[in-house]
Amino acid sequence: MRKARASGYLPGILLLLSTVITGCFGLEVSAIEGPSVVMNGSQSQLVLDCKYDFTDEYEKNGLVVKWYFKRKPFPVYQWIPPNKPQVLGILKGRLNLDYEVSADEFSKHRALAIVNPTTELSGEYTCWISTFDSEHVERKMLTIYAPPSEMTLTYYKPRMDTVAVTCRAGGVYPAPDIVIFRSSPSVRKNVIEGAKMERRVVPGRGFYNISIELEAFDYDLDAENMFECVLTIPRHRIQNAEGDPLLPSDQRRGAAGGGELVGGLHTPSPVPLPPPPLRR
Repeated sequence: MRKARASGYLPGILLLLSTVITGCFGLEVSAIEGPSVVMNGSQSQLVLDCKYDFTDEYEKNGLVVKWYFKRKPFPVYQWIPPNKPQVLGILKGRLNLDYEVSADEFSKHRALAIVNPTTELSGEYTCWISTFDSEHVERKMLTIYAPPSEMTLTYYKPRMDTVAVTCRAGGVYPAPDIVIFRSSPSVRKNVIEGAKMERRVVPGRGFYNISIELEAFDYDLDAENMFECVLTIPRHRIQNAEGDPLLPSDQRRGAAGGGELVGGLHTPSPVPLPPPPLRR
């Protein structure tokens, strides 16, 4: 009886092995090609290409290409050759359906050609390729960021013996971080700990406004001080604002409760990590 039961399982095991081997060698899918980070409004068209090749002509039968957004259960794009591709959800009206990544009848509509990509299309894209005998999944994170529409760095005297430094930025996406650096002839540039940060999303627009403020006693400052405000988004430094040197004469300005501006503003173009070198 034991012998008969063992042989009964054998066909199922052989069938499973046959399916795995066919799926591995019949359809080969490489990683999704395309940019990982782009600036909002900087491109007229963005292409995400899920490249695949057939090593077995039989695998072309039953080909289905689907794209998903943010791991939601329903696709935003589907193509079943020889039919035209279908667009659903957030990508409806946002794709160039005339775009062909290849002349091959079984590959030409595999890619997403996003027209005028904007911040709401940031997220993880999943490419799902299937045939009658195999399937394959690839994922790619796309960040479409918006740099600050405005950014200011100011100094003022809230009290006679203190100086307040405030940095504000608006219209940023995705959720940013912000820090203030301090440097002087005797102190290397370092992040000021304990500064108060506030971050709010703009209702209905999805952008963020952010601010950071610190207050320092005059006796804790050197004769000449440089404050620099640096704003970042995840993995990417996109802008910084740098004030003019704060001199002893500036520290003595203003009365308690006053709001006199004693610092300038400089907003250079976005630069990549790491942070810029110290000023000399």
